[in-house]
Amino acid sequence: MSSSRFTAAHPWAILAAGACIQLLTGLPAAWGVFQQPVMEEYALAEEAAALAFSVLIAAYGVGCVLGGFLQDRRGPRCAALWGTALLEGGLAGAALLPSAWGWAMPWVFSVPAGLGTAFLYPAIQSCAQKWYQGRKGFATGIIGAAAGLSGAFLTLLVRTLAPRWGIRGAFWVLG
Repeated sequence: MSSSRFTAAHPWAILAAGACIQLLTGLPAAWGVFQQPVMEEYALAEEAAALAFSVLIAAYGVGCVLGGFLQDRRGPRCAALWGTALLEGGLAGAALLPSAWGWAMPWVFSVPAGLGTAFLYPAIQSCAQKWYQGRKGFATGIIGAAAGLSGAFLTLLVRTLAPRWGIRGAFWVLG
């Protein structure tokens, strides 16, 4: 069965996949669980870690506009692919960043991760609504619930992974 026939016959698969992806888009909401381990691993002062968070939020704001523009021009699949690549690139960049280069965290991690999460949210929302024409409210609710729960999900995941593998290991697993 081709992928397009599978999704047409099983729209719940689009909704479930979208909800799973949304669990990772709460990165800005979960920064608090990352901050202390990031400060320790990369020898950052609290102000530098706060800058990483501020840049993450700013990139998210800019990314909402850019991602919406990309989605209008190229469709939600393109926006979601770029969002995934940016988010994963930011997570991998943070995992690979040398400790002595902690000052680069806002640019290596925060910019791509902020843009990526911003590209993903509207792309997933629009796909869910497309596949659930008669139940758009239900589809939006499921995706919104996953986005809302993502902060709690990421907090639990990072608090489980970081003591075992360090914050770099947590970044690798998330990526």
